[in-house]
Amino acid sequence: MNRAARTTPEAETVTIAGTGSYLPERVDVEKAAAQYDESGEGDRIRATGYAAVCAEDSLYPADMALLAARDALRAARVEPRELDLVVITSIHRHGHKRLWAPASWLQSELGCPQALPLTVNQGCNAQMLVLDMAAGFLRGRGRGTALVVAADRFASSGFDRFTADYGIVYGDGAAAAVLTSEPAGKDPRPGGWRMLARHTVSAPHLEGLHRDEEPSPELPELLAAEHDVRAAKRRYLAERGKDQLRDSTRAAVREIRAALLPDGDDPALRHVVYPNLGLPLLTENYFPEFPGGRDRSLWDFGRTVGHLGTGDQIAGLHHLTARDGAAPGDRVLLLGAGAGFTWTGALLERAA
Repeated sequence: MNRAARTTPEAETVTIAGTGSYLPERVDVEKAAAQYDESGEGDRIRATGYAAVCAEDSLYPADMALLAARDALRAARVEPRELDLVVITSIHRHGHKRLWAPASWLQSELGCPQALPLTVNQGCNAQMLVLDMAAGFLRGRGRGTALVVAADRFASSGFDRFTADYGIVYGDGAAAAVLTSEPAGKDPRPGGWRMLARHTVSAPHLEGLHRDEEPSPELPELLAAEHDVRAAKRRYLAERGKDQLRDSTRAAVREIRAALLPDGDDPALRHVVYPNLGLPLLTENYFPEFPGGRDRSLWDFGRTVGHLGTGDQIAGLHHLTARDGAAPGDRVLLLGAGAGFTWTGALLERAA
């Protein structure tokens, strides 16, 4: 595996100063699964452990992103004119022309033409990867502000949220984070989450899990196949076996734990925010590798919203912050994973 460890230096403080989310109405998974019983998929869907998933019937990803972004900016007490970087991440279509740039639209709507706009599609770990990169970008400027928004909508597309993938049911929604960097000696903005350390692991030998055996032309009769995640995974796993994916995942997660929790645990660590995968996947690959396992996770939240594309971690952090606020000094570890394959961890501490 390729490794990229980055620890925020003491010279500057990078903080998630505010978060926001847009999570639409829920769809009951049991009721949805009943519609798949005839095809034999119903029990597979139930086995994931989700109770409900978010499903949006009118807003598209950019619209949801704008709502989440405004919430995050308000929470951070940041004006759009202060932004140096605006990034939107996703794994699915935005509902507009393919050459459209969603980050530039977000810029226009917010009124921040001075910011650098980026639209990123790098698997479900994209928002965490961008948080990692944005922290370095801001640190290099001494003082700065970035907005990172994840948004996906699987409704009204050829992607069947219930059967397109193995062990996962996908939810619609958006989650935003505002990052700020302050010079040494200046306290972070009150109520934010100071970024103590971050670590990314890359395993590019697993990219084939999401790739066709051969490229194909863009023809109407082939569009549905583009959304069949299972077909690519079946081919890859048949050739290389399941052990490689499982072993690579566990090795990556252990490496992140060693980098962020060198003592194995942290008495201030309250929660680990995992990807909102189905419960069997979390139980097999993630819970055993971190202290507290399921008990310290936000599975009780994740099972009510589904896998939100690139937005699981910030949506979870926003939920956690809104639910109990967290006390100064409390720590949270965000853990992302996505096609490619990459895993990113970030250790945060609640500011006073």
